[in-house]
Amino acid sequence: EMDFDEEEIMQRFARGDRSRSTEGSGLGLSIAKSFTEACGGRFSIKIDGDLFKVVLRFDESRE
Repeated sequence: EMDFDEEEIMQRFARGDRSRSTEGSGLGLSIAKSFTEACGGRFSIKIDGDLFKVVLRFDESRE
């Protein structure tokens, strides 16, 4: 089971205790969230036990 919530996992340098033995900076989801929002989208995460799902939503543009 993950030991953080949806908001904590999107913060810079956030990593679960069990992942600390693996490489990585903990920036990936924070960067993805910032990029998605800069492009006008919405970024959310759903945690279910030891799995998480990233949801990106963009409104359809009509030109």
